[in-house]
Order: sequence, then structure tokens, then C-alpha cells
Amino acid sequence: MNRENTITDSRKKPGSALNLENADSGTVAARANSHRKCDNSTAAAADRPPAFGLTDLLMILTTMVWGANVSVIKISFAELSPHAFNLARFLFSALIYALIIWRSREGFAVHRRDLPRVVFLALTGITLYQVFFITGLSKTSASLVSMGNAMTPIFIAVLSMILAEEKLRWTGWLGIFLSVGGFYAIILGRPNGFNLKAAEVSGVFLILLAGIMWAFYTIFARPVLKRISPTKLAGLTNIIGTAFYLPFAWKEFSRAEFSRVSTGAWLGLVYSGSLALVFGFIVWYRSVERVGGARTGVYSNLTPVFGVLTAVIFLGDRLSWLQVAGALIIFLGVYLTRNGHQLFRKRAGGRSA
Repeated sequence: MNRENTITDSRKKPGSALNLENADSGTVAARANSHRKCDNSTAAAADRPPAFGLTDLLMILTTMVWGANVSVIKISFAELSPHAFNLARFLFSALIYALIIWRSREGFAVHRRDLPRVVFLALTGITLYQVFFITGLSKTSASLVSMGNAMTPIFIAVLSMILAEEKLRWTGWLGIFLSVGGFYAIILGRPNGFNLKAAEVSGVFLILLAGIMWAFYTIFARPVLKRISPTKLAGLTNIIGTAFYLPFAWKEFSRAEFSRVSTGAWLGLVYSGSLALVFGFIVWYRSVERVGGARTGVYSNLTPVFGVLTAVIFLGDRLSWLQVAGALIIFLGVYLTRNGHQLFRKRAGGRSA
């Protein structure tokens, strides 16, 4: 009896061992699958931009500042030439940035591998952008300048996909084109509309070049933002870009009679130099760091919305229904570009349920 039990037990042991091995292998497979799911979900989460939040609210505030800045610059141009005013506000902003960086713990030092990219950002986003923009503005009307600027989000989105491999769903592209369409509606809704003259073609071309420079400035900043804070990067590019801009603007700047400039023009210079160039650029870089260049770039189409509203309030301009509709379309386009991925997530969640 004992012998039979012993034989029976010995026959059960291999089976038991086999069962344990199967259980172990099943556990390992389950864990592997679990790790794969975690990795996939992590990758998907990394690819998905953050939800609408403080960064977006600050970007909207920035576009309000930039929109009002257009009217401020126009008023100041009555007393100072374009390049003289432009260099003065950049020198003022460079001083503010220098004080901020000096008081911060980061300092002015830049790693050798980041220095070429920082210089490139300063040349494209500050120096060349300002040269093309100011010269183009002097050759064409403000309406045509606005039409040219409407292409900037598209430049940013296309170059982001080509150079930075930044993915944008169809809802993002739809949002970009909707915002551009709304932008055109705002311009065409003005009483005078716009008329393209042969002499203004070169001005429009320069504005488009300025938009491409801003696209480079936006896209190539993101890798550097992994090692340099948005405040420091905005400051360094501003200071270096201002130094490179000196030869282009010094002639007008040296001839300007600043002693005859009114208090209002000085306040305009302070506003443009501190809020538009310091606050706005820092927020822009923070948004690029968090949500990417393409999703940040679409906010630039909100600038004319607040620019028109500022002109209506302070300059007495009239607002047409076409402009109101264009503003609403732009807000819809911004929402789709920033939050369109939420539609996919909800749809995927519904299918899995």
C-alpha cells in the first residue's frame, strides 16, 4: 500500500513539475505582455500633447499682447523710423533679458554643442526675421502683411513634420487651415479689403521669408529646450540677435531724435520691448517645449483677432460680421489643432468598451 502510494506520488511529481513550469512560463508571458502594453501606452502618452491648460491660456494672453502691439508700433512709427524704433525696443528687451539671466542660477554659459543652434535661432528668429518683416512692412500694406503672416502656421506644421518628425493628426491640419481661412476672413472683412499691386509683390515675398524664419526659430528650439530653460533661451537669442541686427538698423537709429519723442511713444517702446519681446517670447518657448511647434504656431493666427479688436477700441475701426465669423473660425481651428487628439482618444475608448 505504501509502495503503491509512493509510486503514485512519484508519477504525480513530474506532472506537478510540468504544471509548475507551465504556470511559470504563463506568468512570464503575462508579464511580458503587460510590459508591452505599458510600453505602448507610455509611447502613446508621450506622443499625445498635454491637455488644454495654463500654457494655452498664457499663449492666448501673448497673442493679445502681440495683437495690441501692432497698434502700438503704428502709433510709434509716427515719431520714429521703423528700424530706429525696432532697434530701440530690442536694446531695451536685451537689457531686461540680461538682468533676468544674471540674477538666475543658470548664467550665460552655453554648452559647446548647443552654441551653434542658439546662434542659428538668433539669426533666423530675431535678426533675419526683423530685417525681412520691417522691410516688407515698409513696401506693402498692413493687410497684405497680415495675409503673408497667415502662412506661418502652415510653414511651422510642414517643417515640423519634415525636420522634427512631429506628428499632427488630420484634425490638427484641419484646425490649421480653418484658422488660416478665418484669418483671411478678418482681413477681407475690412472696409478697404486688400488690393495687390505690382509694386507690393516684393513686400509680400519678404513677409513670407519672415514667416519661414519664424518657423525655423520655432522648430529648432525644441531640442535645445531640453537642456536650457525657455527664459534663458529666449534671452540669449534676443541678445545675440540684437547684436547681429545693429548693422541693419544703426543708420536710422543714429539719426533718430529721441529727445523729441513724446511720452506716449516712449510708453509704446516700453510696452513693445517688455511685454511683446520678453513676456511673449518666453511664453512662446514654454509652449514649444510643452506642446510642440505646430500646435504652438497655430496660436499666431489669434494675433490679428486681438489686433482688430484693439484697433476697434482705441483707433475707432469698424468691425464687420465677416470679421466676427472669421474670429470664431480661428478659435475653432485653434481648438482642433490643440485638442483634436482628444476626439481620437474618446473614439478609441468607446471601441474598446
